Amino acid sequence: MAEKLARICFTEEDKVNCPFYFKIGACRYGDKCARLHHKPLESQTLLLAHMYDNPPHGIALASGVKLPEEHLKEVIRHFEEFYEEVFLEVAQFGEIEEMHISDNIGDHMIGNVYIKYYTEEDTAKALNALKGRYYAGKLIVPEYSPVTNFREARCRQYDEGTCSRGGYCNFMHLKYVSRSFRKSLFRQMYDEHPEYRELRKERESKRSKSRSRSGSRDDRNKRRKKSRSRSRDKKHRSKRSSSRDRGDRGDRGDRGDRGDRDRKRHRSRSRSKERSRSKDGHKKSSKPSGGRNESEERRAMIERWNQEAKNQGGGN
Repeated sequence: MAEKLARICFTEEDKVNCPFYFKIGACRYGDKCARLHHKPLESQTLLLAHMYDNPPHGIALASGVKLPEEHLKEVIRHFEEFYEEVFLEVAQFGEIEEMHISDNIGDHMIGNVYIKYYTEEDTAKALNALKGRYYAGKLIVPEYSPVTNFREARCRQYDEGTCSRGGYCNFMHLKYVSRSFRKSLFRQMYDEHPEYRELRKERESKRSKSRSRSGSRDDRNKRRKKSRSRSRDKKHRSKRSSSRDRGDRGDRGDRGDRGDRDRKRHRSRSRSKERSRSKDGHKKSSKPSGGRNESEERRAMIERWNQEAKNQGGGN
């Protein structure tokens, strides 16, 4: 249950907290909204509600009306004069990180000025210093804003020039500030307040150290991974070599067994051949011996017959 509540908190599924006020710092329903508006007690962003008076040509431009070049230049000049004056004034209270002005024409967002400082302490200084002050006959009403990530708050379709809702969109349509103009203002801020430059150097040095540490950690992790992979490769290679050796030994053993079997078969065959040859020799030798015996018997019978014949002739 807690995971589900954490997942849907400040989203469209959240029926308790207002997601638009959390993302944009303003809601079209205002105090009549059925959901809660959690106003922060501390923040890096300061909201000056409805401070910028957008001229009629600026409102027409925000509504999507094409203006001639003369009116367009007039709108840009009016905006840059206001932006420069407010930027340099609020820079006295602390180093500014971002400053944006809403180009929406809805009642809850028209003329809103968002100033983001690097520290919450500087935002508190600006809040206390601007309370009760007036600008162009209007009372300045500063308050903390929950918006700290303007990428999430701004309308991406407006940046791409494809927003169909125009100036009445519920997401931020931030006025365009040229890069050269912004750089010149920040340069002037650092020139008038050199202590901000020192703070900037300290932040950059900390970032570089953190990056170097993270880089060294990444290098260490990479080296560890490489060493682990190498050790794993060595283990796999040793296992493969051992398995190959075992296989070779097994093959050699099989080959040896096969050789022994072949040798035994050859020996048995040779022995059988020798036996058959010996049998044939005995048979051959037995045949001539039988013939000799028969011839001797015949000779003895012939001699007997001759002797008997002689005896008979002498008797006659």
